[in-house]
Amino acid sequence: PSFRNIEILKDKKSVKIIDSHCHYNLEPIFSGKPSHFSLEDNNPLLQMTWKNHWQKALEKNVTGAVVVGSNIENSLSSIEIAKNNPQIVAAIGIHPHHALDNSLEEFKTFFENNLPHPEVKAIGETGLDYFRLNKTTEEFKRTQQAQQKLFRLQLQIAKRYKLPVIVHVRDDSEDAYWETLEILKQEYSPDLKFVLHCASGPTRYITEALSMGAYIGFDGNIGYKNAGDLRSILKRVPLDKILIETDAPYLPPQGYRGQVCEPWMIAETAVYLEKEFDLDLDLIYKNTQEFFKYSFEKK
Repeated sequence: PSFRNIEILKDKKSVKIIDSHCHYNLEPIFSGKPSHFSLEDNNPLLQMTWKNHWQKALEKNVTGAVVVGSNIENSLSSIEIAKNNPQIVAAIGIHPHHALDNSLEEFKTFFENNLPHPEVKAIGETGLDYFRLNKTTEEFKRTQQAQQKLFRLQLQIAKRYKLPVIVHVRDDSEDAYWETLEILKQEYSPDLKFVLHCASGPTRYITEALSMGAYIGFDGNIGYKNAGDLRSILKRVPLDKILIETDAPYLPPQGYRGQVCEPWMIAETAVYLEKEFDLDLDLIYKNTQEFFKYSFEKK
């Protein structure tokens, strides 16, 4: 999609977009530090903070955002960012990569100290991630067990506080997908709402998750030339279970690959989904508000 298409979208006054998963709490979006991105000294991103990025997103019909935590520190940043801005809410969670950062009891205390908190509308991101790990080692077994226990803890906390869960799953085989599904089934209750963030995995895994009421989140990579599997998944998802997200600063749309994904770029994904799949963006907006049980409107 071209920038012109975004301007056409902007002219449709009724269209509004909620970024259901973004990281205004991570660099370089948070405060303009390059972090692990290779940025030239004159890159304008180094002069921007999350507030500048939010303003830029507002200009592209983005009227709401969920700032998602991945460890204790940036989960607390999510809460701070959401304060005093009714169009932004926080999700607090521990990504599986951080499962060994603290003890399970320390993670539990973190959640209990920050819930219920008015800005927090979801738990996450949490789940299992075995991508590129050597599964033949004792270290992997320790990591696997820690991730699974932490995932269960966050599902139990979500049920206790009646919050939806943002689930991250990644693996270079299918193991993490099936283990995630098994844990979800074991912890399932009618009150447990969850979204499979950044859709991936075997078709049967997606189908079984949908049978449990899962929402499915799609990112800028839906338009990648080699993303045929993702597009096949999209076609299987009921229209009332689709969410869209950036995962900024990661996964920029096709036209921006190799760059930092900026939050405004969700407008590119929205245009792509509307044009290529005839998706109703107003319905996706409604889906997002229903999932988070929150109205992303100026108050």
